[in-house]
Amino acid sequence: MRWAFFAVGGLAKPLLISKSSSVSTDVDDSTSKFGAFAYSNSSYQVLALQQSQALLEKTMQGWGWQAAQPQMDTLFKGVPIDTMIKNIGDSVPPRVLAALRKHKGTGPESLTEEELNNARKVINGMMEGQVTQLDITVVECKELREKNTQTENVVVADLSRLGSKLAKEKTRILGSQAGIEDAQGNIKSGESTLKDHQHRCQREVDTLQAQLDLIKLDLDAAHLIVTLTECPKPEVLLQTRNRTESLKTCVGNNKMTVSAGRKDIGLQAPTTAAAFQRALAASVGSKQRSALVQLMARQVPARGPEITSYNKSTIAGACTANDLDGVPIKGCEAFGTQTPYYAAMGDPAKCAEKCSGSELCKAFHIMGQPPAGLCILLYGKCEASEDNKCFKYEEDFHDFTTYNKGPPPVSVGASTLPEVAQARETPPQAKQAFKCTMSDPDCGLLNDNMAIFWGEVKDKHDEKYTELVAAKKECKDTEETINEEIALWNALLQERNTELGEATGEQAEATQTQVDKQREQRELKKEFSEVDTKCKHLVGEIMMNLCGLRKVRGELATFSQGSMTPEKIIDCVVTDWSPQECTKSCQGGKQTLVRSVTQTNDLGIKCPPLQMLKKCNEFECPISCGMGEWSKWGRCSKECGGGLQARVRNIEIRPDFGGAACPPQTETQQCNPDSCDEDCVLKPWTKWKPCNKACGGGSQKRVRAVEKAARGAGRCANNLHSTRYERQPCNTNDCPPDPVCDAKMDIVFVVDSSGSWTEKGYKVLRQFLDGYLTKYKMDKNHVKIGIVEFSKDAHIIQPMTFDREVMLNNMEEKLQFRRGLTDMAQGLLTAEKVLLDGRKDAQSEVIVLTDGKPSFKFATANAAKKLTRNGVRLIFMPIRTYGSSPFLLDWATHPGKENVFRVKAGLAELEERMGEWQTKLLISTCSKIYSPLLEAARQEQFPY
Repeated sequence: MRWAFFAVGGLAKPLLISKSSSVSTDVDDSTSKFGAFAYSNSSYQVLALQQSQALLEKTMQGWGWQAAQPQMDTLFKGVPIDTMIKNIGDSVPPRVLAALRKHKGTGPESLTEEELNNARKVINGMMEGQVTQLDITVVECKELREKNTQTENVVVADLSRLGSKLAKEKTRILGSQAGIEDAQGNIKSGESTLKDHQHRCQREVDTLQAQLDLIKLDLDAAHLIVTLTECPKPEVLLQTRNRTESLKTCVGNNKMTVSAGRKDIGLQAPTTAAAFQRALAASVGSKQRSALVQLMARQVPARGPEITSYNKSTIAGACTANDLDGVPIKGCEAFGTQTPYYAAMGDPAKCAEKCSGSELCKAFHIMGQPPAGLCILLYGKCEASEDNKCFKYEEDFHDFTTYNKGPPPVSVGASTLPEVAQARETPPQAKQAFKCTMSDPDCGLLNDNMAIFWGEVKDKHDEKYTELVAAKKECKDTEETINEEIALWNALLQERNTELGEATGEQAEATQTQVDKQREQRELKKEFSEVDTKCKHLVGEIMMNLCGLRKVRGELATFSQGSMTPEKIIDCVVTDWSPQECTKSCQGGKQTLVRSVTQTNDLGIKCPPLQMLKKCNEFECPISCGMGEWSKWGRCSKECGGGLQARVRNIEIRPDFGGAACPPQTETQQCNPDSCDEDCVLKPWTKWKPCNKACGGGSQKRVRAVEKAARGAGRCANNLHSTRYERQPCNTNDCPPDPVCDAKMDIVFVVDSSGSWTEKGYKVLRQFLDGYLTKYKMDKNHVKIGIVEFSKDAHIIQPMTFDREVMLNNMEEKLQFRRGLTDMAQGLLTAEKVLLDGRKDAQSEVIVLTDGKPSFKFATANAAKKLTRNGVRLIFMPIRTYGSSPFLLDWATHPGKENVFRVKAGLAELEERMGEWQTKLLISTCSKIYSPLLEAARQEQFPY
């Protein structure tokens, strides 16, 4: 602390000087209460000082001091005049001081009017100096109080913001922790589900693969039989009269062996042997057929070790030697001493035989279905212990069938475990021979029927392969779905961990800032108290000085003879300061203070300045929070049924000095509100398709395709439901006797040239086709035709063309009776390729001329489905030489009865009623016809 004394009008006065202002915040309390006047501590004076504090507080809060001065004069009225005079010092003439002190007999009454007026002027000057200093001091103290108060208000605002922020961050932390726990639980559940799924899929795939491998053995055998029964070249056929080498068929030891030439081919599965028997029976005469049937009925049963009887378990599962905690279970030790035996052996009888050969084996599992599957030997009965204590049920084992050794044999799947007598000596060599039969069929017919046999086996192989592929795909799709869910939860977990880290960091930072702000607030309060106290002391000193000077001046006035009597001395009186607007809202501005005169002076002190500059708004400008751009919305927590997704943004400018708090950094919204069980959404109806018949009453259809597939348990009508499929009658006019098709159509004829026709039958088919093709008007505005023929392979006889002559020439050169199997699937797939050269605005049709005996039904069904799905009208004309073919109704375009034209009596009927069938097929497959006879008649009747 340092004191500065200055004299205003001759009166010395101490001022407090601070670093930033003329008012200090540090005063020595040992100094007298008001510095210049050292008053005694009488009870009256103490009471006056206490009462003056309220006046000083009012003065500091307001904008003026003059209103409080008269009250201050009253409070200190009892202070002795000597005390006042003592502090004036030598500022007034000595004679005046001596008179006031009445020193050496000199009293005030001895002073002249001139001396009294001179003394008055000196005292007025001193008072004016005190008034000036009082104005400066009050304004400076006002500045300090305002700065302190405004700064503290900023701190209070920051503390309020920090309190809210801490509450929000705590909520964020709790929410993040809950989200982390939820995500971790779902990840763990998903990983467990994935593991179980992979285990079940592996078992299912292994079972299907084992079944497929078994079928593949028979497929290879069937293909070899077809190869060995192919007809010789044409020149050889003339010599052999269309006969092939004899087939020898032998049955024994639970399998069939077929010998063709020098090749012996074994058929493993009973179903395969049965298929071969049917094919062979269809290729030989009645006598040989009867011998074959007898042969199949005289199978020699297998011989081997005795097979113990088994009981089917009431429940299926696994047997264990330890409980769930890994503690051994008494009485279940057998399950821990031997490793189970695993083998790809789907035949229950063989698995039972394997178990019978081991004294330790007490039970066995069959996983999957015969003829392929997995055989697992167990070394203890799953249900042998009391309360099934060794039995452990697991969901993964629901595909198992368990058999324990026990009383009489029971049915196992489609077969029965055989009862086998005790092992005996090997029977005579002659009795071990296979029972055999010989066959000498027509080679074309035999090869075609063997191709059908091969087709049956291949269909089973393709079906099983498709099932395996579908199972793998389903497993993969499900695994991907589970992995996607796990990835989703991992992403959400990462988001929650990031959010938790951010919230924890923000909380720690806000807590530290809160501590700093609280410390700053305490310091501001302490500073305010010190400054306020010192300001009141200083202002009180100055006002007491004014009180003393006014009292001395009044005492002198009482001795005036009339020139300066007390009532004649009038001081200038001004209003309180009126503050104008600050030039800046923050960071320190200037404020003009103005006041006006309410009373002019007369012999008293002059008016002080009526305008003054004051500092204002000396606090930091508030910094409001500044946020960055929102991120994209994150993943939805659910695929359907209503989930949540979030987006975030960063704080780019942190708030301070009372600025606006930050809005939330994260925002959530609902997503995927649609139900997880949602019906499909259909597209609008298509236009009506062309009429399927040119006359005699046909029908046309329109459909609605699926725009959005059903989800969950949602429903979707099949493609033939009334909500998706409509038909209406069309072309009800009578048919002419000589119809010719002149619709805009792209047609591919698929001709069967397999061996089941025979030469004569194939000639009838060619005659039908040659005549039928004359009934089309071929040009760029009407019909465009392509021709494909198939047997073992498919060949393009004629690509799409409008040229009838070129087509007929190609048919003559290339369309041949090729014999062999009936691979209709290749014919349909080749027709699809030929149609690629068709026209977009033309109706597409594929007409299949066949005997109705496709070799590979499964592949053919898929090829047919592919065509119809692409909008092609698929039509079959089966000439029923060999039985019915109901499957064609399913393969043809719906409705099958309008797109399958059966020649029930076969080639004989087709040959006899060829013209009728040509007309029937034409009017039923062409949407627009005309009659040359009627057209000629009209031309004759109306030549112009």
